[in-house]
Amino acid sequence: MARPGLRTYLASTGPSETGTTEIESRRHSLPTWLDGLILLAIAGLMAALTWRGWADPVVDFGRELYVPWRLSEGARLYTDIAWFNGPLSQYWNAAWFRLLGPSMTTLFVANVFVLGAMVVLLRGLIDEIAGRCAALLAALLFLLVFAFGQYVGIANYNWIAPYAHELTHGVMLAVASVAALSKWRREGNPRMLAAGGFLLGLCFLTKVETFLAGAVGSAVLLAPLVRSSERRARATWAVAFAVPIVGSLAGVGVVPTLGAWPSVLAGEVAELPFYRAGMGLDDPRLRIAETGAWAVIWAIGLAIPLSAAWLARETRSRVALPLTAVISGVVLLGAGDRIPWTESLRPLQLFVFLLVLALGVARLRGRGPDGAPIESDSGRHAVQTALALGLLSLVLLLKMLLNVRSGHYGFALAVPAAAFSVAALWRWLPAVVDRAGMRGDVVRGAVLALLALFCLTHVRTTMGWMEGKTDVVGSGPDTFRTDLRGAFVQLAVDHVREAGYRSVAVLPEGVMINYLARVPNPTPYLNFMPPEEILFGDAAWEAAFRAAPPDAIVIVPKDTAEFGRGAFGIGYGTRLMEWIASEYVPLTALRIDGVNYQIRLLVRRNRPT
Repeated sequence: MARPGLRTYLASTGPSETGTTEIESRRHSLPTWLDGLILLAIAGLMAALTWRGWADPVVDFGRELYVPWRLSEGARLYTDIAWFNGPLSQYWNAAWFRLLGPSMTTLFVANVFVLGAMVVLLRGLIDEIAGRCAALLAALLFLLVFAFGQYVGIANYNWIAPYAHELTHGVMLAVASVAALSKWRREGNPRMLAAGGFLLGLCFLTKVETFLAGAVGSAVLLAPLVRSSERRARATWAVAFAVPIVGSLAGVGVVPTLGAWPSVLAGEVAELPFYRAGMGLDDPRLRIAETGAWAVIWAIGLAIPLSAAWLARETRSRVALPLTAVISGVVLLGAGDRIPWTESLRPLQLFVFLLVLALGVARLRGRGPDGAPIESDSGRHAVQTALALGLLSLVLLLKMLLNVRSGHYGFALAVPAAAFSVAALWRWLPAVVDRAGMRGDVVRGAVLALLALFCLTHVRTTMGWMEGKTDVVGSGPDTFRTDLRGAFVQLAVDHVREAGYRSVAVLPEGVMINYLARVPNPTPYLNFMPPEEILFGDAAWEAAFRAAPPDAIVIVPKDTAEFGRGAFGIGYGTRLMEWIASEYVPLTALRIDGVNYQIRLLVRRNRPT
C-alpha cells in the first residue's frame, strides 16, 4: 500500500469527524523524520548565514562569558560577583566551562542544546493542540525569525548569544513545565507530574517574568489536583517543585536563590525610561494608537481571505490552497518595504487574549477550538493544554505590554505567543470556516503566504545587519564577527595583555575586554550603568574600588540618554568617578584614523610593579 502523500498531510490539519484535536488521527501522512530533517536543515542554514555574528562586543554578552569563567575558577555568585538574577543559568554555564573549557564556542554549543530543546517542546505542544503541520510551521517560524535574528543595532537578542541566559533558559523551562504536565494529563504518568514540578522549580531560579509565566501555565493543568482528593499527586508535584529551590538554598544561600525578586518588588529599575519605553509606557496614548492601528491592519488582513473563502464556498477545486498562497504572496510582495514587518506584532497580546477567551468559553461549553463538540479525553486535554500555553504566552508579553515586537526582548518573550498564533491561524480558524460551509483551505493558503513573507523579510533584515559585521574580534574559540566597535575592543584587549595588568575595570560597560584578555575585575561589579547603580549604589562601587583598586581602568564610550540619567560620572556614578580622578592618571587613548570613537585607558598613580 502506498504511503499517503503531501495532500493527506495538509488535509490532516482540518477538523476530524468528531471535531476533536486528537493526535492519533493525524500521525501518519508523511514520515515524521521528514519534519525533523527540514527543521535541522533550516537551523543549519540560519547558523551558516549568521555564523559567529551573534554577540555584541560591548553590551551585555561579555558579562555572560565573564561570570561563568570566574565561577569556573572558584568565584562565588552574589559574593565575589554582584548579581541580580537567579543562580541557575550562570552556574549551568560554568559547568560547561569546567567540562569543555572557557570559550565562546563552549557557550554557543551549550545554547544550541537549549535552542534544540525549545524547538522540540514547541513542536510537541503545537502538535498536540493543532496538528503536525501547524507544529512544523511554528518551529520554522521560531528558527527563521527568533532563534538567530538581529533587528536592532545591538546584537545579543538571539538564542545563541542571548543578552541574559536567564531569559532563554527561563522561557524554555516554563514551556517545558507545561509540556511535562500536559503529558501527565494525557497519560497519567506520575513521573511527568514530578518533572513538571521540578522544571518549574528550576525556572524559579532564572527570572521573575519567566517563572510567573510558567506558574500560570502550570496552574491551568494542575487545576484538577486542587479539586481532587489525590494528596499523593499534590505532594509529588510540590516536593519536585521544592527540590531545586531547597538545593539552591543549601548550595548558594537565600539571596542568590531569591535572585531578582527583591529588585523587582522594589520597582525602581522598572521606572527608568529605558524599561518604560520597552513596555510602551513612555507614551501610552501613542503606543495604544499604534497597537490599535496594527490591530485594524490584522483585521483587514484576515477579512480578505475570509471573504474569499465565502466566495469560493461552492467550488471544489483541489488547488485552492496553493493558488491562494501564490496570490496572497504576490500581493504581499507588491507591498514590499511599505510593511514594517518587525513592528507588525504590536497587537499580538490582543490576539492571544481573544484566543484564550474564546478557548475558555468553548471549554466551558464542552467544545474544541474549532467549535465542534469534544467527545474524547484527549480532546479535552488538548484544549486544556492550549489554554495553558495561551496564558503562559500572555504573561510573557506583559513585559512588552504596549510595545510587542519580534526583535529586542521579543526574541524570547514573543516566541510562545507566536507559536500559539500559528496554531490558531493554521488549524483552528480554517476549521471554523470549514464548519461554516466555506473553504478553510483558502484561509490556510493566505496564512501560508503571510508566514512565508513574515519570515523572509525578517531573514533579510538580519542579513542586512550581518553584512555590516566586517571586524573579527578574539582568537581561536573566542572569535566572533561584529561591527567597527569590535576593532576598538580588540585594541583594548591587546593593550591589556601587552601591559601585563593583573586587574582591570571597564566603565561603564564592556566586560568583554576582561574576558577576552582573561584579566579579572578585582571588585564584584561588572557593569556601571544606571540600573546597576539603583541595584547596588554608587557608594558601594566606590567602597569596592577603594578596597581592591584595579591596576588600570578602561573607559568605553556609552550613550546613557535612554536611561534618563546622563553620562557616567556626570549624571550618575559621580562618587566613583571622583575617586578615580584622584587615584588614576590618563595613559593613552585608543583611536582609529577617521573614526569618531575612542577608548581611554587610565592607570593608578603609584601602581605596584
